[in-house]
Amino acid sequence: MLNVWMEDEQPDFRSGDVLWSEKPASEWAEGYPIGNGRLGAMVSGAPELERIGLNHDLLWRNYWKYQERGAASLLPEVRRLCKDGRWDEACELLLRKTPLTGEGLYVNPYVPVGDLGLRMLHREGAIEDYRRHLDMARGIAETTYRINGITFRRSYFCSWSEGVIVIRLTSDRAGSLSGEVSLSRLPDPECVVTGESQLGEVRMSGEFEEGKRFAAAVRIAQRGGRLTGGRRTYAPPGEQEPARNVKGIEFVFRDENDPDNPFGAAGASTCFDSADEVLLLVAIATDDGTQEDPLQLCLSRLDRVSPDYGQIRQAHIEDHGKYYGRAKLKLAPLGEPVASDALLRQACESDRVPPQLFELLFNLGRYAAIASGRSQPSGEPPKVPINLQGIWNQDRRPAWDCDLHLDMNLQMSYWPLHAVDLGEWFAPLMDWATRHVPQGERVARDLYDCRGVVFNVSVDANHQGVSDNMSYSWTGSAAWVAQLLWEHWEYERDERFLRESLYPFLKQIVLFYEDFLQEDDQGRLVPCPSGSPEMAIKGRSNWSMLSSPSTIDLELIRDMLSCALEASSILGTNAEKREVWRQMLDKVPLPRQKDGMLMEWLEEHEAADPGHRHRSHLIGLCPGNRISLEDTPADFHAARAALAERQRHGSGSSVAFSGIWDAQLLARMYDGEEAYKLLCDTVRNHVMDNLLMSLCDWRPRGNSLSWFGGRKLFQIESSLGIIASLAELLFQDRRGLLRLLPALPEAWRDGEISGFRGRGGLELDLKWRDGRFSEATIRTRLDRDCQVKLFRATGPFRVEKDGEVLSGVQSDEGVLSFRALGGFSYTIKPQR
Repeated sequence: MLNVWMEDEQPDFRSGDVLWSEKPASEWAEGYPIGNGRLGAMVSGAPELERIGLNHDLLWRNYWKYQERGAASLLPEVRRLCKDGRWDEACELLLRKTPLTGEGLYVNPYVPVGDLGLRMLHREGAIEDYRRHLDMARGIAETTYRINGITFRRSYFCSWSEGVIVIRLTSDRAGSLSGEVSLSRLPDPECVVTGESQLGEVRMSGEFEEGKRFAAAVRIAQRGGRLTGGRRTYAPPGEQEPARNVKGIEFVFRDENDPDNPFGAAGASTCFDSADEVLLLVAIATDDGTQEDPLQLCLSRLDRVSPDYGQIRQAHIEDHGKYYGRAKLKLAPLGEPVASDALLRQACESDRVPPQLFELLFNLGRYAAIASGRSQPSGEPPKVPINLQGIWNQDRRPAWDCDLHLDMNLQMSYWPLHAVDLGEWFAPLMDWATRHVPQGERVARDLYDCRGVVFNVSVDANHQGVSDNMSYSWTGSAAWVAQLLWEHWEYERDERFLRESLYPFLKQIVLFYEDFLQEDDQGRLVPCPSGSPEMAIKGRSNWSMLSSPSTIDLELIRDMLSCALEASSILGTNAEKREVWRQMLDKVPLPRQKDGMLMEWLEEHEAADPGHRHRSHLIGLCPGNRISLEDTPADFHAARAALAERQRHGSGSSVAFSGIWDAQLLARMYDGEEAYKLLCDTVRNHVMDNLLMSLCDWRPRGNSLSWFGGRKLFQIESSLGIIASLAELLFQDRRGLLRLLPALPEAWRDGEISGFRGRGGLELDLKWRDGRFSEATIRTRLDRDCQVKLFRATGPFRVEKDGEVLSGVQSDEGVLSFRALGGFSYTIKPQR
């Protein structure tokens, strides 16, 4: 299994594909993540005592299941009170059936498997030449350092094909590797953990009080030296058992402040002594979808792993690279190698963010999406969509339970994936939504006495969460998921997907609206009750977002009806329903404007937090596509004014995703300078040393919310969402118009992109020099009409088809029009 130690090929530390630092992670949140969509690990790179956090995407608690509330019986009276403007009475009535926000159990939390402990026994000596890095192009993290003239290296990666975490220890002097490997789990009064070891193997099993089971096993092989015994059995934590959490939404974070015992328990362990090389293979399993013991699943997995490390590594590099290598962004020439955390310090201490740092953030977002969102091999249990922390979590009750939050967070995680050619990642999302349809039907009946499907805001891998007085009035969660999936259809044009998966889901959502919408005194069809996600109304006796029809509800309802109509026509089915849906669409009002601003509600309400972190009323512009300067100029300018009003009230109510969302909105407004400024502010306020983003202000600088006492709270939607913010400064495919360099910031004078995707199988490469358009190449899988608007460019231009000048190209008001045939390349160049 092991080869003679050799110097692995090292990455180019100047490139935008490598994160690196000259110090270990100071805490879990600043480690380097690895993952294969199912298994995840957070690597700290500590030289002598390393805790590697382990996760499995299916390890969710199972103590809570959806419970009938019977709130539908109150709905007629709630509606009457809302129509009369008696909002406090309506809220008080709801509290008979739904809990007050913050006081209930919501979903089952996503929880950690445990920790792989690696204790190295080095001879005494100073640690020199330390470096850790994450090679995002290869999907491999490494740690290197030198003690007493001996260079030690660790390589870590998560193999998708083998389904294991792989860790290799090497040195450049024979017989110099000695240490201990353990498996343990943080203290948890609700989980019984057992474990045992033998030479070369450690096992750990866990069972939660509700019966949920999981296991992990690590198998060790060495070249040279010997394997020897460690702790034969698992020892629970010696300190007093931590308190049980019985306070509803109260979160329980891990204490990382014990340097002598970072693992919290003395796990079973095994040792290696005087080895030349050591290989660790880690398998993790849960009891989802099987009657087999999770530990036996782990051992069976380890038995099937290829015996050749070099083969495993090369297969992993090729497998990961075929996704990572699809799209590229280049903003700066290669210079001197500078550690990524040093680049961040430069950005925080100056008024500019180096272009190299934006390259790294773009690539880290793509890397994290691949590592956390990838489908699993055939025959494996279904993948869960990307949760609030991707697949990485160390807390037994993490913030918001690390759930699937459907009022923006999940959506932002998927917004950018098509643009960078990761469309396959939508398959787990569609599968998960389909599995939740029966529960969504139950929620619709229980809360609203309606047919069809509605999802609650907080959901977990398997269950719809509870609806409280905050979320009851917003019924758009399933519709917002469907909007994502409709975009997937637009990019891929897979008619089988539309017929068998998406259209049935759309019909269920529209069926809910057929029952839920009410005709108001002006003959309009409107949702009642309604609300704008997480935005309370000022002057209420209880926290409440009950309101007149919200703009986000109106946008989503109109979008669902439009999508259902188009899908029905494409598929040639349900012709009898189309007239019903058309009539509904005609009666659902568009959002209103006042004082030149897009309103958040159909009627006037005063926001309790006018600088609120969400931009829900602007979804018609982003992530939706109803609003554009070219087609709906009045709404476009009203959206711009509404965003300015939100920002005028300051950033004290903002979090990381606020700046990311704003930057994408501004990109669609063609305001590259303001978008760039917001991205720079977000980098300075929220990016941690490993370049992942903390949701909150932890420094504190007072520039955003500082929840949880300054804790670095890693949350993934911003780290993924920044891909879209950066990409849409350079390329947008919206409403049938391809926009090239629509919002290029002055700071990015030269650059290029390749492999960016548009709708209908389109692929784009684009270059610019000295702030001006230089060249673009379009390839398309399907025949399509191309309408191309060039920004930062002066004509005339020519279009070449596979090197030959294309005739019949039209040019009107700066828009080039031509017919592109599938399988050919079309290059746009300035006419010389």
